[in-house]
Amino acid sequence: MSGERPPWKLGGFCTIIGYLVSSKRVSEFVPSPLMVADIMPGVTLGGFYAASYQQGDFGAVSEFSVFPALVRYKSKKGFFVPCTMTESSESFSGPKGVWGLGKEGAAFHWRQQENRHVLKIRCNGEKVIEIVFNVNRVALPIRTSLPFFHVRPGGVISYHADYAARLHFCTSRVVIPEKSPVAIYGFSRKLVTTFWESTKIVLHPPESERSIVFARGASEGIYRVGQKPLDTCGVRKVRETAPPCSTL
Repeated sequence: MSGERPPWKLGGFCTIIGYLVSSKRVSEFVPSPLMVADIMPGVTLGGFYAASYQQGDFGAVSEFSVFPALVRYKSKKGFFVPCTMTESSESFSGPKGVWGLGKEGAAFHWRQQENRHVLKIRCNGEKVIEIVFNVNRVALPIRTSLPFFHVRPGGVISYHADYAARLHFCTSRVVIPEKSPVAIYGFSRKLVTTFWESTKIVLHPPESERSIVFARGASEGIYRVGQKPLDTCGVRKVRETAPPCSTL
């Protein structure tokens, strides 16, 4: 991976599950200078992204990301990503250093039986999430670009990925344990579940704005600046004595 230069290319499949989320609730998890963007009064769009890449510049690796809210920064909009989990530290060693993104190690278990797919993610033996979805056979060709934001002490990082895939709409069941690090975001009003088959992704390098100065203790999306890393996925763990997921 170290010899590859951006933009990076990946291939595989992914699922994106969108939720209607209370803007007021998630605003405390969205660090300044990002602002929660409403899609209707008092409501924003959040959810999960899970992918299994079988080919491309990263090799074979799974990835799971949480996006609590659609956000606005200056004239741009995108999804705020406080946390990404992967099963391989080597596969993402290159872009991790460029992005400054927090990566946490996790165990991924994918299972497929005809049109039924199951994904279970565990961290340090504890279940993070379980997703069961049934894929509709009807597929729509799609080409789109998805924008994302991340915040670090040096400023705002924005990046985007171009997708070309066959898009399926699905029914799904999502289980989030009470002690999961993503439970605090309050994902309960599911809007849509999609499955992206034969996906080709072009991941563009990040753009960084470094004119922002953060006060000590300000949120940077993963941890609190100047505090001990007791948080994971942007929120404090339920049991502070429990070890956090290994950070890659």
